[in-house]
Amino acid sequence: MKSGLISIIVPVYNVEKYLKECLDSILAQKYENFEVILIDDGSKDNSGCICDEYAQKDNRIKVIHQENKGLAGARNTGLDAASGEYICFVDSDDKISNSYLEDFVKAMDSSNADLAICNFESARLVDDERNDDCVFSAAELRHFLYDDLSRKYVEIVVSWNKIYKAELIQKYRFETGKIHEDEFMINNLLYDINKAAYISTKNYYYRVNDDGITGSGNYNNPGHLDAVDALVERVDKAAVHDDREFAVACLKIALYKLVSFYKSGDENLRSLAKAKYRDIYFRYSWLFDLKKRGKYLLFVNFPKVFCKLFANY
Repeated sequence: MKSGLISIIVPVYNVEKYLKECLDSILAQKYENFEVILIDDGSKDNSGCICDEYAQKDNRIKVIHQENKGLAGARNTGLDAASGEYICFVDSDDKISNSYLEDFVKAMDSSNADLAICNFESARLVDDERNDDCVFSAAELRHFLYDDLSRKYVEIVVSWNKIYKAELIQKYRFETGKIHEDEFMINNLLYDINKAAYISTKNYYYRVNDDGITGSGNYNNPGHLDAVDALVERVDKAAVHDDREFAVACLKIALYKLVSFYKSGDENLRSLAKAKYRDIYFRYSWLFDLKKRGKYLLFVNFPKVFCKLFANY
């Protein structure tokens, strides 16, 4: 197994309750050639002090204190400071197994992949039936994004269950001011990579936090429409690469996501979702065949009828 340096980027914001558990799991790694870059993103609790405390314990830990820039901004600060051959991201309220890094490096070495993805533990998603390690082509990865309700979709989109070759990820930065920054980042990589290794072991433990900005308590936050913008960007990238099937799949997901916001959101979110749906439909309906154009046009003119016929959930 090669022993290249891994940069672990950990954004930190008001997580004093979970931060020590996260950092202890990182320092317990079997694979020891890593640096930890902690970005204290303007925390108002004791998180910044905990970061400094751990940096004094282990010289592999670097701490950057900054004014609050949000998760995307914190990750970008980490990318600017990273010097590793490989890069991975760990959220500061989560934790990892002690073989998280070791399994990643083994998978990258054996497959010569551009990135590796590990399975994860989450109370929010049903278990994946896939239980074997394998290697996916870029086309297979894109195919997993045809269903945004599947576990596979989440595995591909999120940033924290992956290790990347630095030369791949360092070309890009996360979209600041977005609450679905992972959805935008993966768009950059979908046509850049040749293959990705998959590790079936659940090496990442994702903590469901309903108080977070993407939690159920913030369902009506208009920022959730960022996820639709990311899907539209995905449509554009697919069109540039003459990948019409993928473009159509992403367009359908974007429209149905807006329908869901219209059905379940408050008055403001319903209004924004309807307006965005109309704009997207008229910009991209050319991707649909005649029958599908008629189907999705129905929501523009009679949204309640569309919901009753095609979104009765």
